[in-house]
Amino acid sequence: MRQKIFLLLILLLLLKGSYAQDYAQDKGFTFLLGPSVNYFYGDTKDNFSYSNDRLSWQVNGQFGYISTRGGTTRGNMLAVFGTAGSSSPGVLQQMQVSGADIIGMIDAEKNFNEFYCLEGGMVIARFLRVSGGIGRQAYTNTIGERNRLNYFSGTLGLAFNLDVVNWVIDANLMTGKDLNQSALKFSTGFMVKF
Repeated sequence: MRQKIFLLLILLLLLKGSYAQDYAQDKGFTFLLGPSVNYFYGDTKDNFSYSNDRLSWQVNGQFGYISTRGGTTRGNMLAVFGTAGSSSPGVLQQMQVSGADIIGMIDAEKNFNEFYCLEGGMVIARFLRVSGGIGRQAYTNTIGERNRLNYFSGTLGLAFNLDVVNWVIDANLMTGKDLNQSALKFSTGFMVKF
């Protein structure tokens, strides 16, 4: 399994190299914003099984400072990352099964269950994102009470620079506070540079 992951990372680095352009003038402050789809994998100890109920949407944003040295084509970026979106009732039910501190039964009719995450970190060589922070998931139970789950959040991601747009692939680990089991969420989408 480790060999497959290693080979996949090498392939992705090679693909990233094929998109390299002269970014010497692309430094300083930058803002990116765009939509993504996410898939809630759930408890990190579970075996994988796909379900449409675990698909949700989100909007990603990042604001940071890009620094390049000596005319290189790859710089590093220190940034603040934000994610906001909605989790499907299936995701919340899966969180409850995994032992999250959810009060009552999840209202399966409520399709908009907002979440957000705020992280700080960096993008290394304009390709590899490493960040950490906090997150919050809101939900409504069957008796109409609005509640929320708080958790720590860490993200490891890849960014493919396609000129004005970045294609991003992220793996988000949610753990601690109101979550009794760590959970994974994978997402992919595009971010437009402003």
